[in-house]
Amino acid sequence: MAILALLAAITMPAGNRMLASMRLESDARQMAALLRLARSEAITTGQPSTVVFYTGSAKYKLLGSNYHYLNTGIRFIGSTSFTSKLNGLPICGFSPLGAPTSGGTVTLTNGFERCYVIVNPVVGRIRVSSSPPGTE
Repeated sequence: MAILALLAAITMPAGNRMLASMRLESDARQMAALLRLARSEAITTGQPSTVVFYTGSAKYKLLGSNYHYLNTGIRFIGSTSFTSKLNGLPICGFSPLGAPTSGGTVTLTNGFERCYVIVNPVVGRIRVSSSPPGTE
């Protein structure tokens, strides 16, 4: 019994960390998917499309749709690097040509590691990275 308790004590933190890592990656990919949807919607409809980040509330949304909440334990670091704002909140908007109003980065953390959702300011390419922009 003592050996099993010892093994559980050793593997439990590693399992929690792995789960936190999976949640972080999942949230970053879901955010990137919503940004891609916003860009695609702008191109398809010929109307601008905008994603708003509520960094103090761990949520974000495509204007006109429902909120998306970050998983428990995942949070924004800072308020993003997007310079465009809507009512004081950072946004990433896309023109009907698919170009972003400004490029930027959303930094997410699980307390152990960081993940970056990066929007290229010129072409609007959206990617997820474990390294901050400019270091790859």
